[in-house]
Amino acid sequence: MNLIETLARLDDHLRKHILKLPSILPIYFYSNGRKLFLKLLENNLNFPVVLVPEHLKQKLWGIEFRSPIFNAAGMFKAGYGYEMVARQGAGAFLAGTTTSKKRKGNKKNGVLHPFMPYPTSGAASNWMGLPNESHAVVASRLAKIVKKAGCPVGASIAADSGLSDNEILTGILEGLELYDNANVDFIELNESCPNVQRHRSSRSFIDSDITARLVFISEKFLKKRVRNLPVIVKFSNDIDTESIPALIDLLVDLQFDGINIGNTSTKYDYYRTKISHTDIKNFDYFTKNFGGGLSGAILRENSLEKSKFVAEYIQKKNLQREFHVIRTGGISTPIDIIETQKNLVPLCQWFTAYFDNFAKFGYSVYSELYRWL
Repeated sequence: MNLIETLARLDDHLRKHILKLPSILPIYFYSNGRKLFLKLLENNLNFPVVLVPEHLKQKLWGIEFRSPIFNAAGMFKAGYGYEMVARQGAGAFLAGTTTSKKRKGNKKNGVLHPFMPYPTSGAASNWMGLPNESHAVVASRLAKIVKKAGCPVGASIAADSGLSDNEILTGILEGLELYDNANVDFIELNESCPNVQRHRSSRSFIDSDITARLVFISEKFLKKRVRNLPVIVKFSNDIDTESIPALIDLLVDLQFDGINIGNTSTKYDYYRTKISHTDIKNFDYFTKNFGGGLSGAILRENSLEKSKFVAEYIQKKNLQREFHVIRTGGISTPIDIIETQKNLVPLCQWFTAYFDNFAKFGYSVYSELYRWL
């Protein structure tokens, strides 16, 4: 067990005591501590290479994914960590989310990028606000990656807030072109962040801003691609099921290549009933004072239901081109992956549960999943 694994396990043991403190203190501790932990994590290669079972391999959009699970956007915002992820045995590496301009992210009550874990519930809240160094900086890093077979590189991008509509569209196009030139294997357009004003669309359907962005991307980028570069659009787990058929029709018509359902949730009242009594105090404090997005195991049922619905609708359409679903939210066990693939959803992303599992299994976090698949 190396230093980073020891730190993760120590925190797992101490967390129940830290979370008993007045809520602002664990928020401050974990908002800062998780960033330090990620820096240590992504730069460490002092562990054995994991061999991924051959039967987990699949080819989607002409790209080989050696397993069905990899990190969600937000884990490796700066584009560092590919070597570590590849050694761990992940099915891919996703950098970002990035925007055209550098963003500092959200700060409130003296806390930068507020975050709070709810360990008994297997959940967490964050109100980060897309902090990142910009498309250009991260794309330059990804361009230098020496890829490993079966571990493709993806980039997550989003629209800026606080800019004019024209500047926003120009910035998105710039990001797509920069990552295309950096030779990434796929791009994820993040339309699901609850902590940035431009992403707060109606749950009942995509609004006019999002529609305009999708049409613009289709005309200016998708229809002009000269190489195989899938672009997937990520929507919140909060989107209404009734809206999905029209959304899929739109994405297919515009030549997007897939959809990610979804990201975090802002349905605090609904998910409060799924929060353990030991986490309620901190849950109520964070959602009242910061808001933010909920993640983790509490989203399991909803993300499976929505992604399954999408997959069934796509199958019924009998499309003549590849259009795949990625499931994000509530992925934490081998059973989650098995159920996801059984319902015709080929790929999963995880975030909150990755860290919970890392505390238990260290750098064997992926191989422990693969033992049961």
